[in-house]
Amino acid sequence: MKRFVSALTLVFLLTLPAFALSDAEYLRMRKSSSDFARADKRLNQVWANLKKSLPRSVFTQLDKIQREWVKSGRDDEAASLMDDGYSKAEAYAIATNDRADSLPKIAESIREELRNVRNSSQPRKTPSRKPEPKPAPKAPAPKPRRTPEPEPVDEPEPEPEPESSVTLTASEIAGEYQSNTGFLSVRIIDINTDETEVTFSRFKDGVHWTARGWIDNNVIELSDNNYSSCQATLTFSRKAVKVEITETDDWNEAIAPDFVVEGTYRKH
Repeated sequence: MKRFVSALTLVFLLTLPAFALSDAEYLRMRKSSSDFARADKRLNQVWANLKKSLPRSVFTQLDKIQREWVKSGRDDEAASLMDDGYSKAEAYAIATNDRADSLPKIAESIREELRNVRNSSQPRKTPSRKPEPKPAPKAPAPKPRRTPEPEPVDEPEPEPEPESSVTLTASEIAGEYQSNTGFLSVRIIDINTDETEVTFSRFKDGVHWTARGWIDNNVIELSDNNYSSCQATLTFSRKAVKVEITETDDWNEAIAPDFVVEGTYRKH
């Protein structure tokens, strides 16, 4: 029996990718390699844009394809590049950048395929021939009326730019925030890439949750370790942050409401 179990374990290990990237290696590589961090951020932004713009039927299929790439395709591409002499960090940075370039093309091919399936399933209508109606006689063109020129008026002075349109830096949004439900802490991880770490602490049960993201036009989208599914969106002004739960694919079997309470947190 022991030999049988050992044999099964050996078979399982042999089926794993030779260069599979663990969560711990992923986090270390993102900290140590600026090229990989930039590529990872770019892929995350491309994915977020596609999720907002694509029809649900197209995005559902794209999501399945992306899951397979994160599971094994990324490791296979990186392993091939490492065979060509690239370091591990260089290989994963190149593979991630290539994926950011190819995702919109993959989405367009899925859209085209679904369009063809829809068109082929619809019955073709045979147009019936009807005599063309005789054109109605043209009415005489109306004479143009002379419009009096408007009197000149003084244009009002432009109103001051609202606070929400001011783009904040990572340094400006960093700090402590509080609402009726808990605390929110924003800490800068990398000033060059505007990467931040956000920690939520709830009053009711003392639950703490920490996630990372990048500040982009006053918004941080917090995601799981592989930046595959968004869990919460934070929109900042100078003195507050609005927290919203966003749709998640539940890759880690934990959704944002398990940790985060929506609402407005005031800076203090």
